[in-house]
Amino acid sequence: MADEIVDNIFVTAILVTHDGATYLPKSVASIGSQSRAVDYVIAIDTGSTDSSVELLKNAKIPVKEVARTIGFGAAISAAIEDLGEVEEGATEWLWLLHDDCAPESGALQALIAAVSTRPTVAIAGPKIRGWYNQNYLLESGVSIAGNGARWTGLEIREYDQGQHDGIREVLAVSTAGMFIRRDVFEELGGFDPRLPLFRDDVDLGWRARMAGHNVIAVSDAVLLHAQASASERRSIDVAEGFLHRPLLLDRQSAAYVLLANSSWWMLPWLALQLLTSAVGRAVGYLVAKLPGYAADEILAVALIIVKPQQLGKARRNRRKERLLPSRVIAPFIPPRTSQIRLTFSRASAHLRERLLPTPEQTTSALDEINEDEDLLMPGEKLPWRNLLRRPDILTYGFLFLVTTLWARNRFGTVVGGALAQPHSGATALLRAYFESWHQVGMGSTIASPPWLFILGLLSALTFGKVWLLITLILWLAPIAFMASMHHLLRHSVKNRNLVLAASLGYAISPVAIAAINAGRLGTIVVLALAPQIVRFLPRMVEIESFTWRRIAGISLLLTLIISFSLPAFIAFLFYQVAGVVFDYRRFKDGAERALFDKRVIRRGFLVLAPFFMTLPWSTDAVLHPSRFLLEPGLAIAGGGPNLALSLNPGGVGALPWWFITPLPVVLIAALFSASRAKYAAMVGAGFLALSILLSGVAFPARGNSRSVELWVGTFIACATLAAIFATAIILDGVRVRLAKSSFNYRHILAGLLVITSVISTVGISFWAVTIGANSPARVTSNEILPPFLKVQPAIKTLVLSLNNRTGHEELSFFIGRSDDLKLGEADVAPVPDSDVSAAVRNMVNGSGVESSKTLAEHGIKYVFIKNPANKNLVQAIDGLGGFIRNSQTSAGIVWRVAGISEHLTYKSTKDVKQSLPSTDSGAEGVIPGVGTINLAESFDRSWQILADGKLLPSHRALTGLTEFDVTQQSNFILFHNGATRRAWLSLEFIFFASVLLISLPSGRRKRDIADAELS
Repeated sequence: MADEIVDNIFVTAILVTHDGATYLPKSVASIGSQSRAVDYVIAIDTGSTDSSVELLKNAKIPVKEVARTIGFGAAISAAIEDLGEVEEGATEWLWLLHDDCAPESGALQALIAAVSTRPTVAIAGPKIRGWYNQNYLLESGVSIAGNGARWTGLEIREYDQGQHDGIREVLAVSTAGMFIRRDVFEELGGFDPRLPLFRDDVDLGWRARMAGHNVIAVSDAVLLHAQASASERRSIDVAEGFLHRPLLLDRQSAAYVLLANSSWWMLPWLALQLLTSAVGRAVGYLVAKLPGYAADEILAVALIIVKPQQLGKARRNRRKERLLPSRVIAPFIPPRTSQIRLTFSRASAHLRERLLPTPEQTTSALDEINEDEDLLMPGEKLPWRNLLRRPDILTYGFLFLVTTLWARNRFGTVVGGALAQPHSGATALLRAYFESWHQVGMGSTIASPPWLFILGLLSALTFGKVWLLITLILWLAPIAFMASMHHLLRHSVKNRNLVLAASLGYAISPVAIAAINAGRLGTIVVLALAPQIVRFLPRMVEIESFTWRRIAGISLLLTLIISFSLPAFIAFLFYQVAGVVFDYRRFKDGAERALFDKRVIRRGFLVLAPFFMTLPWSTDAVLHPSRFLLEPGLAIAGGGPNLALSLNPGGVGALPWWFITPLPVVLIAALFSASRAKYAAMVGAGFLALSILLSGVAFPARGNSRSVELWVGTFIACATLAAIFATAIILDGVRVRLAKSSFNYRHILAGLLVITSVISTVGISFWAVTIGANSPARVTSNEILPPFLKVQPAIKTLVLSLNNRTGHEELSFFIGRSDDLKLGEADVAPVPDSDVSAAVRNMVNGSGVESSKTLAEHGIKYVFIKNPANKNLVQAIDGLGGFIRNSQTSAGIVWRVAGISEHLTYKSTKDVKQSLPSTDSGAEGVIPGVGTINLAESFDRSWQILADGKLLPSHRALTGLTEFDVTQQSNFILFHNGATRRAWLSLEFIFFASVLLISLPSGRRKRDIADAELS
């Protein structure tokens, strides 16, 4: 019965050609080799300029030539015009073929067999494999996603292993190999003339489904397809192809198909999806440096939107053909979850291919294949026991154990040392970075450091828990130090064990111990990332060979380091200036001026790019150069020159002075080496000298009245890195050299160096897990301000202390604002107000009769001394008028400042003062009448009051605060205008995005992809 039905099918093959001479020989041969022969074949050539027509005529295939601008659908219609009627009782089926496709010999027979037993099927299609690699599966039926993407449900370059075999109901099949009943094709009106080349298959399948016909994909029918038009292997010449760009025409056609066929109530949602996905893809193409493709995405949607009448006409035409409700299409439209899952799957596969490429296996034709022998061969077992014998596993395991024991008191909310209280979450941390006004001291407009933004982003990895991020950083920092140093040394040192030993010594060096124990984030970041910068330094001698992409990548890494440590900028600047001087002396005769200019431009980019990517923080540093020597966090003193000489920065949490490592001695000795260790030693000695020089300098603490010795952790970290690098270079291969020479002093020195290094490493490790675990930066509940002073917002508290330094007492104070200092607030703290400083000094020495008045004018409502309180200081305050002892608890003693000491006060023309309700960030209320409004914040013109729609004039008061003139009673709003801050941040983002774009790999246009890489 089936054979009789098969015999009643008349197959007309229509081959459309367009400059397809490359593919035609194989295509024509495949048509003639079908096991079930085609009954009639006709070719339509659309103005080919190559030998396509000649090839067809030589193959005895009738050819009809049409205009070059004719689309695929119009070409099929032109062919049907020349077809006659078939014999009575036979059903004519059209087999549509591209010139770049080749069906396998059994394809037509499989298609006929599938449709002959399914009378409701009007369209069938083959399984399509790649032309260049026939193992790849391209399509087995096709649909369209809600964002217009062509949906096959397949992975990129998915191998055909029969996983999609069978006859399946689908929305549509490709026009390459489409098998369609002629009467149904004519009933549907053929292909839409608005779809000349792409997505015409999906549109026809959709309309056929809505007209009550079935569409199937037949896996037994296999066809190879080169996709020449989509892969830009030939030009797009159709008249409807605006700008003749394949991607533009494809995206435009996709939007048209969705909007012309979908239910009317879905149109707004689909339009939004199309627009947002187009913008998203356009951004992706811009990042890949393919602006042409980005323009195609946006222009495709725009061309549909500007011609709504065409969509209206298309929807009216489809309404006439529609017999079934729209829900019959729903099972064939991929759900959003499937799209997301496939996207992640493709992205992970791409990353896996880039990061873990599969090694190519080479086999020889001479290799004897014995399948039975392979089956009998026992599987190879993974030698897990051998892993425990590997030196790298043992070394990293030892460090992890030491680090975990060392960090046992830092698992939680870590505070102390240079670390302030962490913010409540990532959002609060990011808000602190974007704020234009900081509630620190008397208020500050100093730009927030970029490391706040970086920590805020990284907090996403810890679900917004900033405290957990800080804990992980302090816990795993030594592992990061060792891994970074290991990555550097393995490219320079041959002895693997020496690399591990040197990396371990770097991870628990004195500067690493001090930085972690004191919570100094700047030095920690420098220790972790500096080795990665050092990798590029030797090659920077010929920096002109660096591509701009590499230059931009190094700039981003430098920006990350400098965001945490401005001293690192000074270190890198010195190196680049030295490079420019060296190049100038080398090329000063002008013979190679072009080469000199190239090097200067690249060095300048490396220096200036991080500067511009950290605006406006970097400009603040230029205006206040001392900030180039300061690191993030609270100002905690370093150890001074004596400790710096031993590569120990000192300060709280540092190793004691008697813990001497051999590194300084080796660093000095390496200066006389004949190897390349000499150059590393020269750099290290320079940083060591700079550390000794600066460590004796005292700087005023930010937001505090006292001065502290400078912490030189960054410079000592650079010196330590250079010393360990030089040591590793010197010792590399020393065992072989010493074995070949007679016993001499070199053997003794090498032995002493090894012994002292081992003793130092073991000693430091033991100290870290015992005494070092009780570090200043640890989990603690200690707070500066007692809880009852944190209840009211916009309240300032003067915190006093007397420190005994070098045998005499030194007064220090800072102004607290309803809470202890948070991360980053110490970095933006302003210089103490001169009037407040004078009032505090007079208050302490007992002569401050006007001290309470001055403090009240500055909005300071309380004075607090933390226990144990200095008795002389307490008596001095009690003896003055204007300070009322408010409480005395275990936390300390609190005095309330007499008078009106509010954040916002109004003074009438009769000098009558009254407070106005306000918060830290602004205020809203009613101004009683003519007079002045005093804001107890440092003067800044960005503080503005809007009274009845008009801005009040502001000026600097005699007290240095912000004052507004009021001319009438009115409603008012007080706010800080952050337009300037937003402008700076926008500029910073533009610079960052530009450098990031340069650093990313460039995408390739489809025409640039080699044939071997295509499917």
